[in-house]
Amino acid sequence: MHSVPEMLGGFQNRNRQEIEKDVFNTFLIKENCVALLKNFITEWDPALWDLDFLAECTSGQTVTVKTGKPYSGDRVPTESECDFKQQDLGGFFRYLKTYKDNSTFHYAGYAHFAILNNATPKFHSFDWSWAGLNNFGSHKSTLWAGSAGSFTPCHKDSYGCNLHAQLLGCKEWLLWPPEHDLCPTRLPYEESSTFSSVDVLKETHVKSAVRIVATPGDVIFIPKHWWHLARNLETSVSINTWIDLASDSFDRLKEAIARLLVFSLKGSDSSQSWLNPGEEISSAKENEMLLKHAISQCQHSSSTNDKLKKDLPSRNFYLMIDKAANRSEDFIQCFPLSSHSSMSDENRSKKTENIVDTLLDIIVSDESIMNNISNALLKCTHE
Repeated sequence: MHSVPEMLGGFQNRNRQEIEKDVFNTFLIKENCVALLKNFITEWDPALWDLDFLAECTSGQTVTVKTGKPYSGDRVPTESECDFKQQDLGGFFRYLKTYKDNSTFHYAGYAHFAILNNATPKFHSFDWSWAGLNNFGSHKSTLWAGSAGSFTPCHKDSYGCNLHAQLLGCKEWLLWPPEHDLCPTRLPYEESSTFSSVDVLKETHVKSAVRIVATPGDVIFIPKHWWHLARNLETSVSINTWIDLASDSFDRLKEAIARLLVFSLKGSDSSQSWLNPGEEISSAKENEMLLKHAISQCQHSSSTNDKLKKDLPSRNFYLMIDKAANRSEDFIQCFPLSSHSSMSDENRSKKTENIVDTLLDIIVSDESIMNNISNALLKCTHE
């Protein structure tokens, strides 16, 4: 297991005045390194919050709370193995203050401040200017609060880099660089998140991880596409923001393609086992509009890039993808499996579903395949 200083590339030797000038835009992002900034936000307003303050500010605000068993051994449960329910956030903070049962965890994670509109103004009165991030206020922040043992499964984010501030309690992080093979999967699907399909707590993976334990006042910088698993070691509250990068437009295009393919091929599955809890179903029209917008944004950001040549006929390529996906039932019937006379309809349907899931996950989880599809799409639609 790597220690943090080995990953900082000299950052730990820079003084605070240098760091505060433009730390995240001029150093950390360029170096693409994990960083732990110890006791860096001790005077920041959110660092002074306690559970009583949070309960007072958020009473009447409803959030989704995840409940489950803390993991042990080398296996981390998936989101689908946990329970989710709506709960008053103020009451949840009061509950955390006295909660002592370590056999079950409770976690209000991924709660965007932008939708916590019932919280009092003083809950929203902070910004990230200390990090050189202008116009980054609560509206670009996300709240994470949970009891001991609560966790976020190992995944990597599709866009931006992550700035995570620890306010209360201790949180353990395990992180791996993008090139570390953790067998990515997109099923069950969650927008902008790629999960690992392996047991990341096995020794072969843990020994190659960067381990960080964040305590109150600490800030963690997570570069783009780094794998990370986070677990609260005790009752913990933290907030984060994502910093957009120039390369995000291409990744948003890949995400729009992945979403269209997943929803077109799996949308008729009423069990919704292919969808991560909390993820909302969108219509074919909405997915098509997302793809159109992603293409436009990507072309705009690449308007001066001569790599986009019109070497393929210009046409509405997204409609071709949509049509192909919507005709998947016809395609599936071409498999010999579909007409195997000795197989019951139920078994045949299950086998076909497994084939579709396997092919789909291979396509949307493979970076090189998605890069090729996205580049071809841009060439076809570039004017």
